[in-house]
Amino acid sequence: MTSLISGLASVLVLSGMAFANIEIGSKVPNPSLAGLDGVEQSLVDPHGVTAFIFFHPQQEHSLEVLRALADLQGEMKDADIHWVGVVSDRFPSETVASVLAESGADLEVLIDSGDRLYGEMGVRLYPTMGIADSGGMLRASLPYTKVNYMGALQAHLRHALGQTDDATLDLALHPTSIDVGSHEAEVGRQLKFAQMLWDREKKEKALAKAQEAVEAAPELADPHALVGFFQVEMGNCEDGRENLNRALAIDPDHPKARAALSECDS
Repeated sequence: MTSLISGLASVLVLSGMAFANIEIGSKVPNPSLAGLDGVEQSLVDPHGVTAFIFFHPQQEHSLEVLRALADLQGEMKDADIHWVGVVSDRFPSETVASVLAESGADLEVLIDSGDRLYGEMGVRLYPTMGIADSGGMLRASLPYTKVNYMGALQAHLRHALGQTDDATLDLALHPTSIDVGSHEAEVGRQLKFAQMLWDREKKEKALAKAQEAVEAAPELADPHALVGFFQVEMGNCEDGRENLNRALAIDPDHPKARAALSECDS
């Protein structure tokens, strides 16, 4: 029986079902819970996006995610996100505070007395993250995975913040599998040709060629970044921002996309 339950849990986690009792688009329970300082606060921020994590302060996967969260918070420091940690009252407050200090994550920690919220939401494993909008609706649930956990979280956060559209989110979460050798080489040639056209002041042709590269390889960041760069330089920040955000959803550290987006925002 134990192995059957374990197997079922694995299937549910792999399918992305982080919470047994809360579906995407449903209201997140929003109790007032005491923080480490004893002051009670609500789970969901009514003024912005809330990213919350159920974690176990003595579990390696939880510690790993907390450390990665600290880095992500640095990358998204200008975003309006309320970062919350939910932890069982089974663990001493001193232990929780020490773990957070070691990880560098800046979380508003709420104490889940008797694991009531854990049970009400049907959390399946530690760590698990959720994203709620200002209306208290669950926008995303992320059970722990070993591969691209922070990338998926960042993609969902950008989507919840309105920085990216549905297509960009889907592309970031489900990149198309390609033949890396010949396909990427051909796309690279297209981009070099587009840049050459641009350098020769043939801007419309350069943009068209870069857009062909996007159509050929929508799963790659470089084509989106080059199209966005061209559009920004041509004074079209609205379309440029959309393409640059698509590039950043695939590669959050893409230098050309970040530089062009900064130029558009300046």
